[in-house]
Amino acid sequence: MSNMRRREFVQRLPVIGSGLLLGGTSLSLAGCGGVTYLVPAVVPGRLVIGAEDLGPEGEAFVQGPGMGRPVYVHRGASGEMVAVLAQCTHNGCQPAPVGARLVCPCHGSEFSLEGAVLQGPADRSLTRYEVTEADGQVTVWLDRTRAS
Repeated sequence: MSNMRRREFVQRLPVIGSGLLLGGTSLSLAGCGGVTYLVPAVVPGRLVIGAEDLGPEGEAFVQGPGMGRPVYVHRGASGEMVAVLAQCTHNGCQPAPVGARLVCPCHGSEFSLEGAVLQGPADRSLTRYEVTEADGQVTVWLDRTRAS
């Protein structure tokens, strides 16, 4: 599959999603900084992707239809799964992973990969979601937030 820019990807979500989500399969596209964008199977209140879709780096942006910003999902150093809304709490821009941080391109806020503020101007942590992994699937529970 050819690479697609994020803007084009988001514009096509309703079309891609309508045919793809019914089958429960993730679509993988290269995103900014080489991080994969996945279109998940959407179940009310959840985003479901295949654990193998996280790739060798163990990370991806996951964005369902109608979502303004994706969720950044990654496997931590000790193997635990973490999911945070990729929307800076300062001005709403989308931070991107840079090393062991999520960095906002708009005003330079930095967050840990778990969503905690490391450097402002943001003064609130990113929204963090509960994540479970079973039977080769990773589920992000959108209705279950956690403290960062």
